[in-house]
Amino acid sequence: MNRLVMLCCLLGSLMIAFPASAAPIMAWDAVTTGEDGLPLGSGLEVTAYKVYRCGPSATGPCLAPDRVLVGTVTPPATSLDLAGQPMPQAYVVTATNKAAESVDSVKFKVVPPAAPRNPRLP
Repeated sequence: MNRLVMLCCLLGSLMIAFPASAAPIMAWDAVTTGEDGLPLGSGLEVTAYKVYRCGPSATGPCLAPDRVLVGTVTPPATSLDLAGQPMPQAYVVTATNKAAESVDSVKFKVVPPAAPRNPRLP
């Protein structure tokens, strides 16, 4: 009997970096275990990560048809430049292998920084 191993424990952490004068970069931890917590067996390694932009609900799940695939990343890479994406916006990441696509990561909201306050001449 073939056993399908769904990917789990996706993204122990999500990080967003805002380099000076650049778009945010979304990064996550590599997935190395299945939903049973055991290491992924030979041939069941992650083949891609998919990053989805969520619909207008900030609190609900990120479901079709409101979710939009904004990028696919091939391991060992674990980050995506969000250049050109609208902000503020929420995102989720999934991992895929030849068996299935994982459940969504936690939803992560990207918010631009506030404008500088009290500008003045020195």
